[in-house]
Amino acid sequence: MAKSPSKTPIRAHPDFPFHESILRRHHDQYGNVLEWFRLDKGVMKKRYLYALLFGIPGLFISGIVSVFIFGALLGMLWIFVFGDNPWPVQIETVTSILFVLVFLMAWIGSMALGYKVGMGLEKDPVVNRNHVLASAGLTVLFILIIILQQWSVGNLGPTSDSVICSDFCVQKGYSGSGMPPQDSGDITCSCFDDSGNEVLKIPLDEIDLDANK
Repeated sequence: MAKSPSKTPIRAHPDFPFHESILRRHHDQYGNVLEWFRLDKGVMKKRYLYALLFGIPGLFISGIVSVFIFGALLGMLWIFVFGDNPWPVQIETVTSILFVLVFLMAWIGSMALGYKVGMGLEKDPVVNRNHVLASAGLTVLFILIIILQQWSVGNLGPTSDSVICSDFCVQKGYSGSGMPPQDSGDITCSCFDDSGNEVLKIPLDEIDLDANK
């Protein structure tokens, strides 16, 4: 008759709140040495894990929140304080500092929230896979939004015709640029002066921005 495996008592490490049943199962399957290596080296406290799970997408959310608050602040200053008059030079410095402070406060707040949530979940030895997937999904979504936004304005991918036209007119010293509707079949670039009058019209395929630098 085969002997049953020895049941060497296993005590949970004080830094890792795993249940004894979980420890016993891993001990029976893998052995005592491997189990202790897993506990000491391969496990992160949930409070720190959730601080990361909240903090990584929170980085992008904090940026969005800061942009909205920054825009609202500038809008109120323009409507109620300065209007179309010249703005003091100090306003740019003050608003930039406020933007950074709001961003840092929102980001640190998201990590603090994740830390608190993780601390409350540490009695459960299993990490919820849905939480990890939600954090990763949000992060990937924000990265894709940034890439698509940069692509739409011409900073990524091929330069759009309107950007080529605008850059050409700026290089020539004109105040504005414009192109005919896309369905007109007329692929030309027009440059305008300060009065909005068309002063130059050139086929788009004849524009060489590198040659004009």
